[in-house]
Formats: sequence, C-alpha cells, structure tokens
Amino acid sequence: MALAEPATSRETNFLIARYCGSQHGVVAMFQLTKAGVSKDAVVARARSGWLTAIHDGVYATSPRQLTVWGRAMAAVLAAGPDACLSHQSAAWLWKLDSARPVIHVVKRGGMNRELKPFDGYGKVIVHSTRRLDPCEVTEVNGIPVTSFIRTTIDLAGGMTREALDDYLADADRENLLRLKELERELDRWTGKKGITRLRRTLGDWHPSTEEEMLIFQKEFVGALVRAGAPRPRVDPLLDGCLIDLLWEEYMLMFELDGHAFHRDPAMQTKDARRDRKHTLMGYQVNRFTRQEFRDNRAEVIGQALQLLRSRGWRGPDPQPLHQGVYRSLEAPGPSDHI
Repeated sequence: MALAEPATSRETNFLIARYCGSQHGVVAMFQLTKAGVSKDAVVARARSGWLTAIHDGVYATSPRQLTVWGRAMAAVLAAGPDACLSHQSAAWLWKLDSARPVIHVVKRGGMNRELKPFDGYGKVIVHSTRRLDPCEVTEVNGIPVTSFIRTTIDLAGGMTREALDDYLADADRENLLRLKELERELDRWTGKKGITRLRRTLGDWHPSTEEEMLIFQKEFVGALVRAGAPRPRVDPLLDGCLIDLLWEEYMLMFELDGHAFHRDPAMQTKDARRDRKHTLMGYQVNRFTRQEFRDNRAEVIGQALQLLRSRGWRGPDPQPLHQGVYRSLEAPGPSDHI
C-alpha cells in the first residue's frame, strides 16, 4: 500500500486511518516510516492514546473493536515485512480450521520465536523457513497467507492419515483441492516430514475406476464369506435401483463406495435420496468405502458381521476379528468368487 508522504499532522492522521481501514484496524511502524511518517510522530500518538500498541511496532486505533481478522493481521505485521499467516492459522483463513488464540506466521530467514501481544491475549508463533517462494504467498481478505498448497505441506507433518483425509474433504468442499497441482508440488518437498503420508492419502482421492470397484466388491464379498457370512446377492435390481450387496432375507444391503466417486454433491444427494427410499421399504442401508476396507479390513468385516447378526442372522461371533484371529481376512484368496 503506497501512499504519498504526509506534510501535516492532519495528513498523518489521515494516512494512519487509511492503513488501519484497509488492514482490519492495525498498522505497523515500518509501514508508516516507509510512507514518510517519523517514529516520533507515531510514538506521540501512542502516548496520547490516539494509537494503542498491540505488539512492538504494531498499533490499532480502536483496540477494543479488534476482530480475529485484526489480530491475525497484527501478528503478520509484528513478524515483520514479507511475513504471512501460516499453518493452522492459514487453514483457518482458508476455512479449513477454526480461529485459535495461537496465531502462526511464517517468514524467510531468522529464527523461530514467540511473540506475546501487549494485552495478553493468545500468542504468535513465528516459523522460520528457508523456502517461501512468491507463488506460495497470496492474500485472503487482505491478509497475507500461505497458499492452500503450501499450507497443506506445512500441516502434513503433524497430521494423521485420518486427519489428512478429513482436511482434504474440507478443502474439496471449499473448492480448493486440485489433485494434480498438489501432487506435482510434492516432488519439490521430498524428504519433508509428512510428505509420504500426504502422497499416499492423495492417491486415495483419485476417482476409483470401474475395474478397481469390481476388485473391491470381489474382495469384500470374499472376506465376508471366509468369515462365515452368508453370500449376498451381488448387483441385484431393487425397485429400479442397482444394489451392490443384498440380503433379502435379512432386509439388509451394503453399498460399496470408491473414495472419490461419491464426493460430488449431486451424487451425494442422489445417494441420500435412494437410501431413504430403501429405508422406508424396511431395508437397513450401510455404506463402506474402499479406503476403510483397505486400511482396516478386519474391523470392517467384523462390523459387517455384527450388522448381519442385528438383522437376525445366527452366525459366528465377530468379536475374534478385532483380535486378529481371522488372519485369512488380511488378503483375498485365489478362490474368492462373487
């Protein structure tokens, strides 16, 4: 924000007001001195109460009205020129996390450090980095912030695979997720903590092909049958709808979903409407994803057996599945047929 050098006290006040008006109520000393305001003029206004120091070198004209946006902007300014919001705070700005008292900021060079606001509310963690390319920094609501891709890379090291999956789902709902762009960027960060986990999680987000879904269906049925379950009808038509797995005698159906196939809002609405229709017909509808079956096969099959028992099937107790007794569930056998 380049403004003309002020010539009078009134012009100085106007300049400060313009900065604060465009930066959520805050302004930095380095911005004002660059615009031609003397440090003495800023200090004098702070002493008179016209400005209130939020951090060292960062001021607000109305500190009691400072919003979470204002505190975030103040944190960025307190870290110095070229700093930007990062990590969980960047995720909040991208609508992927909630606002927190601890604000994360990243800046090239220097050392990791903590800053404490003068009013004692929360704290600021300044992360030092060797790499922060211009393409990795943008603005959201006027606040400098790491790009969605850089934010994801920064957070990946501290997230479990399940948490990453939820994070990506939220990003997809916000229309931020671009799989090819994100995967291409990962090549530049090989060796960084969390990148391998992120890469594997992203692999599950590619739409499942018809062949992959057929293999999933075959493995699921094979694991069920090996565990003692009655063989279901596969791909039968019910009231004009194709059902993945159906036990008519128990009024039970399983739908098998590819991870990415049912993320589309229109498809989700269609699935929900169809599920309600079958529920009103007296069927119990249950959905299993390809990822959860691959990651926790024994647990999923144990739950499937419990669902069968809840509908009247009198088969083996599924409890041993959770104790790893049925090792045959870990991989399909060559004789598994649908």
